[in-house]
Amino acid sequence: LYTSITDNGAGGLSCSVAEMARESGGCSVQLDRVPLKYPGLAPWEIWISESQERMTLSVPKDKIDAFSDLMKRRGVESTVIGEFTRSGSCVVQYKGETIMDVDMDFLHDGLPARPLATAATPRIPDNEEPSFGEPDDLTRILYQMLSRPNIASTEFVSQQYDHEVQGGSVIKPLQGRGRVNGDATVTRPVLGSRRGVVLSQGMYPSYSDIDTYHMAAASIDTAIRNAIAAGADLEHLALLDNFCWCSSTEPERLGQLKNAVRACYDYAVAFGTPFISGKDSMFNDFKGYDADGKPIKISVPPTLLVSSIGVVHDVRNVVSIDAKQAGDIVYVLGETREELGASEYYALMGGKLRGKRFIGSTVPIVDAKRNRKLYASLSHAIKEGVVASAQSVHRGGLAVALAKISMAGMLGLEADVSGLVRDDFTLFSESQGRVVVTVASQYSSQFEDIMEGNAYTEIGKITAAPNFVLRNEFGSEIVRTNVHELLRSYRAEFGDC
Repeated sequence: LYTSITDNGAGGLSCSVAEMARESGGCSVQLDRVPLKYPGLAPWEIWISESQERMTLSVPKDKIDAFSDLMKRRGVESTVIGEFTRSGSCVVQYKGETIMDVDMDFLHDGLPARPLATAATPRIPDNEEPSFGEPDDLTRILYQMLSRPNIASTEFVSQQYDHEVQGGSVIKPLQGRGRVNGDATVTRPVLGSRRGVVLSQGMYPSYSDIDTYHMAAASIDTAIRNAIAAGADLEHLALLDNFCWCSSTEPERLGQLKNAVRACYDYAVAFGTPFISGKDSMFNDFKGYDADGKPIKISVPPTLLVSSIGVVHDVRNVVSIDAKQAGDIVYVLGETREELGASEYYALMGGKLRGKRFIGSTVPIVDAKRNRKLYASLSHAIKEGVVASAQSVHRGGLAVALAKISMAGMLGLEADVSGLVRDDFTLFSESQGRVVVTVASQYSSQFEDIMEGNAYTEIGKITAAPNFVLRNEFGSEIVRTNVHELLRSYRAEFGDC
């Protein structure tokens, strides 16, 4: 019913209409037709107002009746305010008087180009791999990891809004008997349909201390992986970007931004997941004075939030994160590598040992070709109904992902984890492209047939007893606790106990 659509953000109608008019070559707008929230607005105020919750659409004349009828039935106010033309001009009228008539070429290209230069980000002096011994008590370290603000329960947030509007939620923000925060939600917008919408996201601002290209790549991969683990189809998945940057006219910051945008292009193309929308905020810097009156500048880290939105054709096939029953087999999909640069674990150990944040240099690297194949196989397995639960591995690494599955299901878990030189690195590496899944024993052969050609490992099983036990490749217990103690740590940071 429409051929083009855009949001009314910065500049309001002046930007949304004029940007879309570039496609047709001109436009004619009658401002007195625009619905107003407040009386007495001047024409220029109507034109540039940034009132929220508005969209501008281009609707063919032969479809306007059907479009208007649909909006009316959905309780959405819609108004025809003009038309797109080939006049070469942006013409705006108010009560019959022309108040603006600007050539489209000048409107879009008349501003002189602003020359900007980019520069490579200099290597941080202490940006080497931190040197510290492996902790003796990895159970205690896991407790501390679960209590970190970026990992801990945010149930107090999820309870502050109504995610049951019209009863359409399928996969909720809090999942399982343990009420653990999931990484994706699934909603059924049309209650008479089995189709659903899956939403998720990925964000790693700490990785920008090492490389913004790989920061962006990890954000994209995580947003996709989280949605796939819930049951989304890679062929029906799209992305949205939200850049929150700093001093973006400075050569080094602009260089970081350029690298992040390059990654957005590279990985969106590689995964076949288009960016359909987004926004940016480019100067998140504070300039002021400290307590001694000396000038200071405080900047946010170069940050990119990537959101994913996908269609689930049958919500009966979606998967939550909670372990379902004792005896289910635990698999890890993907490979764990020694990639702990700017990780939650390094941040924890830096605070414990030196009172500062360790950074390192081994930022996770995303292999889109390999991951795309794995995600397609996982989607197939979920559609076939052989996956009982799935948890994406991201912040905090494998140990945190295993703990969340166990906590959510309020069931025990025993697993053998190995692969890296040190047990702590195996537990807390943040390598991308990994998912922990549980599969009922009767479906294990079918699951393994589907996953053939991908990296996957059977590592353990779900138990009725609430014990949580992880062993290394030599059979030594490196973590021993229970679900209740894990939940106590997980809920402690924000007082969800």
